[in-house]
Amino acid sequence: MKRCKVFSTKTKQILITSVAALLVTACGGTGQDDGSVSNFTQKYSGVALDGYLARATVYIDTNNNAIRDSWEAWAFTDNDGYYSYNPLTKTDYCAATATEQQRQYCLASNVEHSNVVVRIDSGYDVITGEPFLGQMSRRVDATDQNNVTNSVVSPLTSLLTNVETESDRNSLLTALNISNDDLNVDYLNTNGDATGNGGIDSSLLNASLKVHKVVTVLSDRLTDTYDKIGDEGGTPSDATSLLYQNLAQELVTSGNTLDVTLGDATALVNVLDASEANLRSIYKDSDLTLPVDIGSATNRSAIERVINITNNIPSVVNTLIDPAGIALTLSEATGSTRALETLVIKTVNEKASAEDNSIDNAIAFFDNQLGANQALIDALVTSLSNDAADITSLAATDFDFNSVEEITSAATLPDEAEAFTQTGGKQLRISNLDLGSAPNKVDDVEVELYFNGASNDIDGSFTACVKFIEGANSDTGALGEGNTRGELIDGFWSLLGATTDDVESYSMLITLTFLGTTYQAIMKPAGMETVADVEYNAIRFDFDGDLVTWHSAEGMVETESVPATNEACQQRLPSRVGL
Repeated sequence: MKRCKVFSTKTKQILITSVAALLVTACGGTGQDDGSVSNFTQKYSGVALDGYLARATVYIDTNNNAIRDSWEAWAFTDNDGYYSYNPLTKTDYCAATATEQQRQYCLASNVEHSNVVVRIDSGYDVITGEPFLGQMSRRVDATDQNNVTNSVVSPLTSLLTNVETESDRNSLLTALNISNDDLNVDYLNTNGDATGNGGIDSSLLNASLKVHKVVTVLSDRLTDTYDKIGDEGGTPSDATSLLYQNLAQELVTSGNTLDVTLGDATALVNVLDASEANLRSIYKDSDLTLPVDIGSATNRSAIERVINITNNIPSVVNTLIDPAGIALTLSEATGSTRALETLVIKTVNEKASAEDNSIDNAIAFFDNQLGANQALIDALVTSLSNDAADITSLAATDFDFNSVEEITSAATLPDEAEAFTQTGGKQLRISNLDLGSAPNKVDDVEVELYFNGASNDIDGSFTACVKFIEGANSDTGALGEGNTRGELIDGFWSLLGATTDDVESYSMLITLTFLGTTYQAIMKPAGMETVADVEYNAIRFDFDGDLVTWHSAEGMVETESVPATNEACQQRLPSRVGL
């Protein structure tokens, strides 16, 4: 699965001509206009919830087409998932005194709107530290200032975005077993929900996770086949918005509860078929070649696997998060949500041509009806609640665990993985050790980042040198179109989840503005690896929607000097392939 569709293939080729794909193709990128706002009349503020979504793109979808059109105002969410105003820090990102870094979180329109959809996609889940998959949305009556400010955008609000009648709205709320007021509750706020009770609301979190993870898995199956979605103009980034709409319709039409609907294979087939029909219409309208209909009567077996897996998601969520509404601690919610995410990652990474038995193992592991696995599940949740949890490695296991020690090891970063701390004033060079093949497919990609700020800062600006050589010819010495021996760029960095009291983090967010376009990336330490008898720091980051690993020979070291020109960057990053 492509975790996010940032920009078209053509646009991507143009961008790669000037900057390494490490930063340019990161999942958070928007690939359109620069988002600047002037003389605005309307400010929108709120929070994005799956977990809290950091660096997600939030925009005013004026025509409700699930596409961020060039004229539509947009911004990023901050480290806590807020846009325009953060009530935790009391920061107004739209204030006249806001810094350049703060202004990127201001969602304001210089056009007066009445009824619009606030839509959110891309970014990173603060709880899991993983790229956020899909879209969420909320219908907003912009004539009412109470709706424009402090909005909660969540999987639950996404289900109601296209519900048109009050009767259907009430039916859907009944199916979800929630009230209209629940849509405005920040159910992850441990300082208390709308009723004044402390702790995380397990009932709302339970329902939200069921909805979005089911939608995520079904969307992945569709976009694996309809792979032009998000890469061609006039198409949504993925199938999520369609699935939300059709799942809502199925819930209203059937009159069944959420758990019954999600556990009913026929209901899920209805949702998938309706969404596929929508995609085929989009393909026809965009004059795209239609693939074989995966939901056709002659090809029904093509969707049996994803339906069988999806049917099990509600029971897995119920095992991990009590649906009864009992308040959870942040630690409990974190470990449980990360455990669920491992199953989702496994599922979206499964190849259609070869079933992954470890997915079935994971489902069986969480099937705890008789309590046989409770001790192992508790150990997994506890391990994953720690800052050094390692979801990526856990998702790669076969989930055939027999002991608490085995689980703890699989779910935790290696001891030598060092958290990002005292980042200001340091530099980090990371390299792709794959140099391609001579003579005409030579690669040489490296990035060196210079982090500005004091040693105990948790965010700041950075300068970076980028070398990007791909597919060059070592015989002729031709660098090749789109390659660079060294490019100087600037951006911002911040430590995800860090506070002034706890400045350590195992996830660093990077914001880069290049040629008027802003992009996001995330980096994570992954311990030490020995390659060709040389020991390296392994660094994971998201590259074109996938988490990959590059390496650093020295790790974080004190910055001695910062290059000021492209020529200086080329001297800092000498060729490793003789070009």
